[in-house]
Amino acid sequence: MPEGKLPGQVVPYFIRNGEGERYLVGGLVASLIARGADTGELFEAAVLTGGRDANLPLHTHARTHEAIFVLDGEVELWLGQNHYQMIRGDYASIPEGTPHAFTMRGHRTQLISWSTGGEMAPLYQTLGQPYAGYVQPPEARPAIAKELLKQAEARADVHFETKTPGKRAPQRVRNGEVPDKKVPYVLASGEGQRLVAGEQLFSFLGDQQTSGGKFLVVMNEGPAGDMIPTHYHEKHTETFFCLDGSMTMRVNHETLTMAPGDFVHAPARTLHAYQLNSHYTRMIGFLTPGLFESFFRTLGDPYAGHVYPQTPPPFRFDRVLSKLNELDLKLVQPPAPAK
Repeated sequence: MPEGKLPGQVVPYFIRNGEGERYLVGGLVASLIARGADTGELFEAAVLTGGRDANLPLHTHARTHEAIFVLDGEVELWLGQNHYQMIRGDYASIPEGTPHAFTMRGHRTQLISWSTGGEMAPLYQTLGQPYAGYVQPPEARPAIAKELLKQAEARADVHFETKTPGKRAPQRVRNGEVPDKKVPYVLASGEGQRLVAGEQLFSFLGDQQTSGGKFLVVMNEGPAGDMIPTHYHEKHTETFFCLDGSMTMRVNHETLTMAPGDFVHAPARTLHAYQLNSHYTRMIGFLTPGLFESFFRTLGDPYAGHVYPQTPPPFRFDRVLSKLNELDLKLVQPPAPAK
């Protein structure tokens, strides 16, 4: 059950909105919701909250693939040679070696950063100070001392560039296509590779091709419905971050009610199931490694719409029943009969 702190070992856990290990880094609050110690060095995740002008300067990661998703407000992102204006729901994929920087442009802006491996948490731990608050203080100073930047380079997978990003005006994110290889890219809110399975819409923001097989980023949205069958995975970790509405999760022997901003970590061999509770519920998941992609593509059908169908097609779970082992899916209870 939620305790407001991270476990420090690879176990299932539940973090409420705003909880985690928090640091004040310049003008932003970094809330670590998953560290390498909590995930077996598979990945890390941090929710970054700040006001106007809070920023991280231009930098690269040698071994870490980072992905960011804007939760609220407005973000100015420098990504390689490009410069973007991002709003709620926009996504960016930042492979290893890609120069990038961001500045928050709204008075309350928030994003979530996922990163492979376990070398990003030390970045925030070094640049910041432990922080008891949940929002940035009004007098927060956005600038970060050069001495701290050098210390972070010694502790984390980060190299800060001496040059500054270009001055040209940012472009509003409009892209709707997920590339077919591992390159830096941005994706506009509501876009991605969309599949429909029954009444639920699944959208790939990132797949195995864009991450070199390391992870998937999948958006799931739909109406209130039934609990999916309880199951577990032997070879991959699944996470759940609620964005809108309300959902119920079963995690081993606990039943949890999740609201926007709540996070569940379900490592391999964790029994779990979920249920969407409100008329519009939306969550985003980071799954690593990316081998569960074939499950979604087997279960769902390509879909041109941008919201879940009002008259859903039949839920074709029969497509996966003969492939459970190869799809890394172990059912603990049978699926409900098709309606």
